[in-house]
Amino acid sequence: MTAVTELNAGERLKACGVRIAVALIDRAAGAVADKVDDVSEQLEGQLQGLASGGGVKLGAIFGAGNAVMAGKNPVLGAVKGAWGALGTGPKIGIVLGLILLGVLSPVALVLLLVGLLIAAIVSAVKN
Repeated sequence: MTAVTELNAGERLKACGVRIAVALIDRAAGAVADKVDDVSEQLEGQLQGLASGGGVKLGAIFGAGNAVMAGKNPVLGAVKGAWGALGTGPKIGIVLGLILLGVLSPVALVLLLVGLLIAAIVSAVKN
C-alpha cells in the first residue's frame, strides 16, 4: 500500500475507511471470541456440576464422553467420572473392601486347597 500522503483526497478517505473497518471488525471479533470463551466456561462448569450431582451413572457417562473428546480410553474416563461422583463414605468402603480382598485372598486360596486335598483323600479312601 502506498503512503497516505501520496494519495488524493478520495483515495485517502477510502484508505482511512478501510483502516477503520478493519479496526472495527478486529474489535468485534475479539469481543465475540471473549463472549464465546465465557459461555464455554459457564457451560463446562454447569456440565461438571450436573455430572457430580447427577449420581454415579451420570458421572460415568460424562467421564466417558470427556475421555472420548480428549482422545483417551472411554472406559477409564467412565471409571474416573463414576469415582468422582461417589461420596466419601462409598469411597472409603470400596478402598477398605479392596484392602480386605488383598489380605484375605491368600487365606481363601489356602482353604480351597485344603478342601480339595480333603476331597482327594476321601475319594482315594472310598476306592
